Amino acid sequence: MRGLAERGHDVTVVAQEAMSASRRRLGWEPPSLGPAKLVVGPSPADVTRIVQGSPGDAIHCIAGARVNRQGSLVARTCRAARRRMGIISETPDPRGLGGWLRWGKYAAERASIGRAYDFVFAMGETGVRWFRSCGYASARVFPFCYVTDVIDTPAVTTAAGPVRFLFVGRLVDLKGVDVLLRALAGVTHADLDVIGDGPCREAWTALAEQSGLGPRVRWHGQVNPRDVPAWLARADALVLPSRKDGWGAVVNEALMLGTPVISSTACGASDLLRHDWLGAVVPAGDVSALRSALGTWAARRRTADDRNRVRAWADCIAGGRIAEYMEAIFRHVYEGGARPVAPWRMQG
Repeated sequence: MRGLAERGHDVTVVAQEAMSASRRRLGWEPPSLGPAKLVVGPSPADVTRIVQGSPGDAIHCIAGARVNRQGSLVARTCRAARRRMGIISETPDPRGLGGWLRWGKYAAERASIGRAYDFVFAMGETGVRWFRSCGYASARVFPFCYVTDVIDTPAVTTAAGPVRFLFVGRLVDLKGVDVLLRALAGVTHADLDVIGDGPCREAWTALAEQSGLGPRVRWHGQVNPRDVPAWLARADALVLPSRKDGWGAVVNEALMLGTPVISSTACGASDLLRHDWLGAVVPAGDVSALRSALGTWAARRRTADDRNRVRAWADCIAGGRIAEYMEAIFRHVYEGGARPVAPWRMQG
């Protein structure tokens, strides 16, 4: 949003709150929106007035069109007022019976209000496949990504000793750290730092001991978000073994610092890892495949040139480049321009 505003567009961000209380407790701060306007905590009447008072050529990008009252209200009001609109969305958890029920809900929405969406910004290839499976026309579905600020952290000289893998995230079942521990037990000359906390910490700490990992796994608990870039810069690779992860913004942060990533297929951000020098993608929950990937990356430590190559590539996922991509999508949808390719899919 900031990138679009800096490119001269009139951008208004309407949010229910500047930052949730839970995020504030973790040390998060509201993002800088630059020249974009910000409306926080509007009433339903305010939201309706904003939509109805917008110019006829305004484009409404809705996040949370189905999961919160404000997003749903914006979508309904846009349809009634014949305003141009689309959604930004992750993939819901597709696993088990709940996944089938979610698919039915999304398919029903596609047949109702979904017909009014001019575009769907779907998070990664997993999102693209999901929305297509729910009946959305391929021509309206575009791969999208989360965007993080460029991190200004000095390059880190690789230390001697074992390769250092890093996990950053909540310690909950969906994150799959138990899969990572079982995989790491079969890899030599590699250690793991775990940043984060949650209800699974005690069980996973016990699993690490039972797996013979002992001091090779270091549990650091929750750290201030401002300190995470330094951890990422020191790591030889970030590992995100999630069973389900709508995106995984820490992947963006790692790549921007030149740190490669090993991700499961269940992470939306795995769509970024299209070159073997950026990292690896393994089937979610597959201990053997993850062990193989860890072993491959542990066998040769990344050089400064390797890290600089990753860092240079990551310019394609910076805010300015994604703003350009959005402009190209809007030209395609509303003006008949060429369909654009997501920048991370064409950057080699």
